[in-house]
Amino acid sequence: MDKINIVDEVDKINSYIIELRRKFHQYPEISMREKETIKTINQELSKWNIPYENIEKGGVIGIIDGKYKGKTIVLRADIDALPIKESKENLLKEKEVISKHQNATHACGHDGHTAMLLGATRILSNNRDSLHGRVLVVFEQGEENGRGVYNLLNRILEIGADGVWGIHLKSDLETGKISVEPGARMASACSFDVLIEGKSGHASRPDLAVSPIDCFHDFYNKFKDIKNRILNPFDPITLSIGSVQSGEASNVIPKTLTFKGTVRYLNYKQGLTAQTEIKNILEKETEFHQCNYRYIREPVAKDSTIYNNEECSQIAINSVKSTLGKKHLTTHPIWMASDTFSYYMKYFPGVYAFLGIKNSDLGTGAEHHNPKFDVDESILKYGTIITVKYALDFLMNKRDISFNPEKRDIYNLFLDNKGYIP
Repeated sequence: MDKINIVDEVDKINSYIIELRRKFHQYPEISMREKETIKTINQELSKWNIPYENIEKGGVIGIIDGKYKGKTIVLRADIDALPIKESKENLLKEKEVISKHQNATHACGHDGHTAMLLGATRILSNNRDSLHGRVLVVFEQGEENGRGVYNLLNRILEIGADGVWGIHLKSDLETGKISVEPGARMASACSFDVLIEGKSGHASRPDLAVSPIDCFHDFYNKFKDIKNRILNPFDPITLSIGSVQSGEASNVIPKTLTFKGTVRYLNYKQGLTAQTEIKNILEKETEFHQCNYRYIREPVAKDSTIYNNEECSQIAINSVKSTLGKKHLTTHPIWMASDTFSYYMKYFPGVYAFLGIKNSDLGTGAEHHNPKFDVDESILKYGTIITVKYALDFLMNKRDISFNPEKRDIYNLFLDNKGYIP
């Protein structure tokens, strides 16, 4: 297999990869509704005589068995879109392709992730007679809402694997640049959804009402101040409120208010501290304002930082150098977003790579989850090349990777982290 010219092989199917990405982009499906996307994935795997399993409420696992025995590596892509109405323009001009679905779009690059993995799958399958080991190509449903990973990962653990690889397109990284350095790469999350209940009344007599808005106002000011009062400034953490809903009329003090927020952090202890403080502030402020509250979603700090294994990162660095050249390598600050890929990394050593798509000449570079988000399609071949090369290099690496896998089974891991268990 090491005699294959991966760059040439990917160049031959580059139009196929771009065509797939455009198909997925034009017909996006939001989390856990990816019926047609999965159908297309199944069709492509069938074309290349790859046996696969459709995992209910999880996704697809394709299995490529090499001629020779060896390790097993998981190559993972997420496949869901977001419930966002897409802009026809990116940061500069009209996009090449846009969603045909009114309120769904691939505004995070999952269409590119899926297309690149299918391209890598095709090449690996065509060369399985010289492949040492086994490759599991994994297409995950519901990454955005976290509802597909449990069933999918549970099945992978039953099959067994030795390592994991994934790529995320990155909107603020220059096009074609690849970040595979070791250490923390993405954050853990603690999200919450709360209802505050007061007493409704007429705006002319606020003294006869109990305003949940006033209560939230005081909560929010103290929430923002958590970083300054009790958190270690040397451990990155972000605190945000993303949604506040209350009232309809200008002259009516509403009875209820709901709000949603999230905390992102790298140090689990920081997350636990923030979780405790949020609960304490909410308890004190609702008592002071004579309001009641209940959690629609309780704030629970998750221990789910994405961490690139040092030895696996070195394999990836060498993979990039030997195929694309050192000029494509770069480093990137930790991304304070979170991703279900963290659960794979609890059980398998691996790398989550960032691949840049920012190109000012094309107008790509809008932030993820933004209607103007767009992909520089020229980089899809780079992601495909490095996926194939890393898989081969990992499988040919005879040394054991230093790694301490999660001791809890997946059920208890998700239970402790308040993850979604079907």
